[in-house]
Amino acid sequence: MIGVSGSGKTTWVNSHKQYVACSTDSVIEQLAELMGISYTEAFEYIQNKKKFDYITAKFFEKIHDCILNENDFVIDRTHLKRNIRISLINELKSFAKEHGKNLELIAVSFELPKATIFERLKKREQKTGKSIPKEVILEQINSFDIPALDEGFDGIERISS
Repeated sequence: MIGVSGSGKTTWVNSHKQYVACSTDSVIEQLAELMGISYTEAFEYIQNKKKFDYITAKFFEKIHDCILNENDFVIDRTHLKRNIRISLINELKSFAKEHGKNLELIAVSFELPKATIFERLKKREQKTGKSIPKEVILEQINSFDIPALDEGFDGIERISS
């Protein structure tokens, strides 16, 4: 999955149940539930306690498990920058190769108008209480590199509405 927060990645994942969903957000949501706090409070807790390494480790454990067990999976994260995607693709393909597995990687890129993103984020905040500062979203929009096949993808599906 590739796209700015609020572009529809998780909604897409939830409508494609044939894939195992791998996301750092789900780890944060589980922590929030365990602690009896909101997602935003759990995110702040993780930031304050510098627990991102733990969250990232849990995220990669799930991906590696999917590769080893040959389960189709989807990575639900923003992946906005080309160099970050290339690094992740190389890491996953190396892991698969080391374990005798073949990995086909298809990007689903959410390339939506700014107004649509802000409208969705407002609805999500009203529904779930999960909020992301406007400056963060604008930074994401401005840093979004449109994905290309030469990054290592086997295909790209583009979603624009």
